[in-house]
Amino acid sequence: MDKISVIVPVYNVEPYIRQCVDSIINQTYKNLEIILVDDGSPDNCGKICDEYATKDNRVKVLHIKNGGPAVARNAGLDIATGKYIGYVDSDDYIEPDMYETLYNAMIKTDAGLVVCNWFEGTENNWVKNTVYPKKEIVTSNEAFEIFYSSMYVWNKLFRKDVVKNLRFVETYAQDVLYTFTTFTRIEKVVCLQEYKCYYRINPTSRLHTKKFKKNFLPFLKVQNLEMIYAEKHKLFKLKEKIYNFRLCLLAQWLGFISLQEKPDRESANIVLKELKSNWFRYLTISDKISKKCFFLVACINFNLAGKIYKLVEKNF
Repeated sequence: MDKISVIVPVYNVEPYIRQCVDSIINQTYKNLEIILVDDGSPDNCGKICDEYATKDNRVKVLHIKNGGPAVARNAGLDIATGKYIGYVDSDDYIEPDMYETLYNAMIKTDAGLVVCNWFEGTENNWVKNTVYPKKEIVTSNEAFEIFYSSMYVWNKLFRKDVVKNLRFVETYAQDVLYTFTTFTRIEKVVCLQEYKCYYRINPTSRLHTKKFKKNFLPFLKVQNLEMIYAEKHKLFKLKEKIYNFRLCLLAQWLGFISLQEKPDRESANIVLKELKSNWFRYLTISDKISKKCFFLVACINFNLAGKIYKLVEKNF
């Protein structure tokens, strides 16, 4: 049995960390290297991680200065020795046979990447999230089209030689560039119908907080790469979907900026410039009147737009 390195970035998740780590330790696939990266967590997560290391010799703990999930995952990658790489977020957990299932599919097909469906929600309300088709083996181009909007790493198993020297970049949705680059290095992907992990919608997580940071902007370059790739491989409908998603994302960022005590006008201008140059397209694809109104007001008076966004943000 080949070793699988499972990397878990840990930050401020004390209520969930034990459920997460227990679900990895109790996997039916036993040859695991479990790398817990304490990303300078301000709660007791670091101590809890150390506690697990004393109980199970498969657990390795790194304590690093807080740098975000990309930095934490990269630190884990630097010491990973497994032939395969898996990722679990520290407020999520996985089914007991997740890695056995993914590994068996990987060995059977010699694919570079195996993915599975997942449950999404909260402890009292888990809903099946079905993304992948009944066709088990797809080309990398087909895979890109299927889940360009769900490029997470926590529901996947990567072959280490495929992601060799590949590292995460600290930006908005930093999973995307990592997974997209993986697609460009492989020929086929295995899509499993089974639901093998639980993605917790945590309102305090970085992805769900309504705060804008300048490191969101490099994500636009990631999308540029995706669109260039889509055009090169004649995936024109996909290219259109990516750009429509981009415009909606820019409008959301503009709303987040407007909520700032001192709005970042430099970033707002960058976002507004692209939205204005595609104003008709955005108004066409925008699904709610509240979004259209906010955008039109922002083009005229950004300060007033902030007040509008506070009124409509629940419906944004």
